[in-house]
Amino acid sequence: METNDMSDDQPRRRGPAPRPASEQRRHPVSCRLTDAELAELDRRRAAVSRGEWLRLAAFGTPPRVVPSVNRVAWADLARTAGNLNQLARAVNEGRLAGDADLSATLTDLRAQLDRVRAELIGVASEDPDEM
Repeated sequence: METNDMSDDQPRRRGPAPRPASEQRRHPVSCRLTDAELAELDRRRAAVSRGEWLRLAAFGTPPRVVPSVNRVAWADLARTAGNLNQLARAVNEGRLAGDADLSATLTDLRAQLDRVRAELIGVASEDPDEM
């Protein structure tokens, strides 16, 4: 007789592996907010669920909300970064006339571009000399 229940020796077919019992979140917590507080919470959390955002804020750092204008700029700069990679590779492979100085310049430019992209999504460098 076959059953639909999966036994422990069968692999899971989809979805993440379940957390161990000690890490499962089984305790709901609720609170009451004013309309203004709820609006502020929703503004801060963006696409993250309310409960997830509150848990992260209570026990760690809440996720940063990246303004949509920065997401657009970040994506645009990704194309530029890809083009820089292609130029650097062509120089390194000898398909494009260049020298070590050009290769180093492209590498430095790519590093600067990576730092700008990181700042756009809220991951700023802690070393001020890197900029």
